[in-house]
Amino acid sequence: MFVLVLWFSSCVEPFETITESSLHTIVVDAMLTDEDIPQKISILTSSTKSETAYNEAIPNLKVAVLVNGKESISLTDNGEGVYSFPPTFRAKAGNSYQLFFQKKDGTKYQSNEQVIPNTPSIDKIYDEFQPNGIQKGLTKIPANYLYIDFKDSADEQNYYTWTWTLWERQFVCHTEYSVDYYCSQNCWEILHNENLNIFSDIYSNGKPVFGKLIAQIPYYQASGSLIEVKQIAIPAEGYRFLKILSEQTEKTGTLVDTPPAAIIGNIRNFTNPKELIAGFFMVGSANTIKYWLNRENAKGKASPVGLLGRKTNPNLFNSTFACIEGPNRTPIKPRDWID
Repeated sequence: MFVLVLWFSSCVEPFETITESSLHTIVVDAMLTDEDIPQKISILTSSTKSETAYNEAIPNLKVAVLVNGKESISLTDNGEGVYSFPPTFRAKAGNSYQLFFQKKDGTKYQSNEQVIPNTPSIDKIYDEFQPNGIQKGLTKIPANYLYIDFKDSADEQNYYTWTWTLWERQFVCHTEYSVDYYCSQNCWEILHNENLNIFSDIYSNGKPVFGKLIAQIPYYQASGSLIEVKQIAIPAEGYRFLKILSEQTEKTGTLVDTPPAAIIGNIRNFTNPKELIAGFFMVGSANTIKYWLNRENAKGKASPVGLLGRKTNPNLFNSTFACIEGPNRTPIKPRDWID
């Protein structure tokens, strides 16, 4: 899905789209940031049938990123369409980056050049409890609304997106026929934002931004939880892509998720310009902050909805299950967790 940006046009042109009948569309999911963490991207082929996307890896790709038009960084194929930067590689704000990859048959692809902007720090993070916070079906469930304050950078147009990760203590490690089996060890559920959250400073350039809503966390349980918020400054083209994507679909965990009409972005087939490529090579500067959500402000105002969305139903034999490490669950205590 890509945004076709017409930089010198004063009118709005239609975006190119990929129809449901399109098969074997290449999909690039890439967010390169200046965080001190290992970086990776994914390159897949996607086929769509009856509104369901099927993704598979493209074997034997040669993938590289060009830094400032000079230094080429080769990525390693980890399998399943995932390509990793060298462990010591770190991106920097102010540098430009351009993605290149090549198929085994010699077909070449490249993104346009993307420059990482600077991001301001988060000055303050806080929450308030809303007994009727989130619409869930025909009812509203209680939730903690999380806000931040920050000082927008002056003298230039700035664009931001926010993501969050939530760790909740999990006590149920297996459910079968609505019967729950408790964990045999400490366990944490890992939850992520499902909705895109983007912002342009067109009306606040250089001014303090107060009370920017970052997350609405359901009141799962009375005990506290840990949330990590990332504020990412992105280029204008990336903002336009995410804006169109957010208008296409209400929920998207990654850029791979297929909206009703796929948006054409910043990667082209260098060999055959007529091929449409989905996804976006995104860059950004990240500022990360952690926050302990103690839920003290919820006491006496509402009942927890339960981490499973319901009350637990323990099995009769007190059988337990191990907490299996995975993308959405871990037995390892999160850093900065408060007991």
